[in-house]
Amino acid sequence: MRRLLASFVLLSLVVGGCADDATPSTTGPTTTAGAGGIADEVAGLVDEAERVRGLEFFDEPAVEIISQEELSERVRQQIEDELEPEDVAVLQRLYELLGLLDGTIDLGQAYQDLYAEQVGGYYDHETGDMVISGGSSLSALSKTIVVHELVHALTDEQYGFADRSDDLVDADQFEEAFALQALTEGDATYFQIVYLQGLSAGEQQDAIVESLAVDTSVTDSLPGWFAEDLTFPYDAGFGFVTRLVQERGTRGVNQAYEQPPTTTEQILHPEKYFIREPARDVVLPSAEVAGYEQYEEGIFGEWNQMLYLLDGVSPGDAVVGATGWGGDHYRIYWNGTDVVFAYLYEGDTPRDAEEFADYLVDSVSARLEVGSAQGSEDVTTFPGGSAYAYVELSGQRVLFVAGFDSSLGSALVQSLLSGGALA
Repeated sequence: MRRLLASFVLLSLVVGGCADDATPSTTGPTTTAGAGGIADEVAGLVDEAERVRGLEFFDEPAVEIISQEELSERVRQQIEDELEPEDVAVLQRLYELLGLLDGTIDLGQAYQDLYAEQVGGYYDHETGDMVISGGSSLSALSKTIVVHELVHALTDEQYGFADRSDDLVDADQFEEAFALQALTEGDATYFQIVYLQGLSAGEQQDAIVESLAVDTSVTDSLPGWFAEDLTFPYDAGFGFVTRLVQERGTRGVNQAYEQPPTTTEQILHPEKYFIREPARDVVLPSAEVAGYEQYEEGIFGEWNQMLYLLDGVSPGDAVVGATGWGGDHYRIYWNGTDVVFAYLYEGDTPRDAEEFADYLVDSVSARLEVGSAQGSEDVTTFPGGSAYAYVELSGQRVLFVAGFDSSLGSALVQSLLSGGALA
C-alpha cells in the first residue's frame, strides 16, 4: 500500500536502538562539525564507520550536530512537507474501515508526532549531509547514531540505493521499496551494533542507560501497529542482514545492493531471498465501483498482510496466517469521503490459503464494525453492520472485500468473481 513516508527513510530511531544524549541541549546553538572538539570526534567516527563496514568514502559527508528540540522540529517539518493530504485522508479512512483506527486519532498528526519523538538523526541523500542530535560532545549512544548514518552515506555513495528507492516509490512499487528500505536500515543497524560492541563495557552500559531514558509517550499513546510498522525495517532488516553476514559475510551484504530483496517475504524469510523466490503474479480483475474512482493498487506484501489484515488475532496466529504468502494484489477505491478495499491473495499451497482465510475471518470479526458472520465453510459474508466484509476461499486463493456500503461491496464482489478472481 502507499507508503506515506516512503521517501523519508534514512533515519536513526530511538526505538530501534539509537538515541540522542540522555540530557541533550535543547537551547544551545546549532553546531556544524568543522574543526576541533566535536569535529574531531566526528572525524574519528568516519574512520570507525569505514572500518566496521569495510568501505571507504569517496567524499565524506558534512555532519551537523543540533539540539534534540531542533531535530524534532526539522523532522516534523520534513514529514509535513512529504505528506500528501489526499494520501493521508484515504489511509485514515481505510484504517478506520479495517479497525486499526477508531476515529479519535488524526493519522497525519500521529506520524509527525511519532517520528519527531523517535528520530535521533538522519541522512539527507539529496544533499549528502547528516543531521544528528547532540550537545557539546557526543555520548556513547550518540556516537552510534553517527555511525548508523555514516553507513547510510557510505552505501548510498557506493550503490546509489536512495535514488533507486525514489524510483520505486515514483513507480508505486511500494512493497519493493519497503524491502529495499529494510536492507538499508538493517545494514546500518547491524554495523552500528558492531561498532557499539567494540566500545568499552562502561560505554556500552552508558548507551543502554541512555536508550532506557528516552521519552516514548507518543509511541505509548498510539495503537501498537504504529511502532511495529515504524521499526520493521530496523528489526526485520537487522535479522535479514545478520543472516546475510552469517551465510556470506559482509560481501553478501554488498551483493544484496546489486540484487536487492523485492518483497517483505524475502526480508522475513531470508531463505526466500537466497533462492530469489519472487511474488506470484496475482491480478485482480478490472472492476468498477459506482461513484468511486480507483485510487491505488499494487502488492500488499506479507508484512502488511500480517500487520493490517490480521491485527485482530494473536501475534502467533498472525504469523501463522501470513506465513505461506505467495503473492497478492490490492486495490483501493475512493470517492472523496469513503473507501472500498479489494484484496486477492494467493498462498504457496491450499493449506496456506485456508489458514489465512480462517484467521482473516477471525480478525474481521474482532476488528471491523460488521454484523454476524454468515455463509458456508469457504464463503463468509458480514452484512448488517456499519461496515461490510466478504471472505472467500478457493484453492490457493482468498478474496477479501470491505467497505462502508454493503450494496457497493456486494456488487464489487460479484464483478470480481465474474471477472475470474478465483478462477
